[in-house]
Amino acid sequence: MSNDRDSIKTDLISVINDFSLYLSAQRKMGNTSLGISKPSEALINNWGMKSQPQTPFFFEGPENASIFILDSGTRFFKGPGGELLIKILAAMTLSSDAVFICNAGDAIAVHQKIDIISPKVIITLGTQAGQFLLKNRQPLEQFRGRFHDYHGIKVMPTFHPSLLLKHPEYKRQVWEDMKRVMAYAGLKDGS
Repeated sequence: MSNDRDSIKTDLISVINDFSLYLSAQRKMGNTSLGISKPSEALINNWGMKSQPQTPFFFEGPENASIFILDSGTRFFKGPGGELLIKILAAMTLSSDAVFICNAGDAIAVHQKIDIISPKVIITLGTQAGQFLLKNRQPLEQFRGRFHDYHGIKVMPTFHPSLLLKHPEYKRQVWEDMKRVMAYAGLKDGS
């Protein structure tokens, strides 16, 4: 009996995910009158996503930044992970005050900031940020390292700097991700 339930649940989630993709495609084509209520659309778009406790929304940086960083944490440039992020940005020929950074705590605030800033590229740091923005439930390892699309903006999910401190073997992968960002954004390769 549980196999039947699991199969039905899997099929239902698949249908809802497909419908969510359909709605996104329709929205990108400018079709905004789909005859579905906003609460229903929000329910479909967030189906199966773990609900997160409301985290305060923190941000810093210029609102004309071409690089937007969505962080799984809230400490940004503080502590050992923050120091490593500063070094990564410096290797990309960027400073911490040249990028806009915020945490993945409040969906509405994040989406509003992205709309206001309209960056050239978004970098998500860590699993939570990547899953949050891309509405993806896969482990980060399965969707990092390549560009994704968020309303016409390129998104590069990558490992969080704090993870690199525990697992330095991932540094090469993060640098490869950042080189892709640099090439797309037209930044000079600082390696």
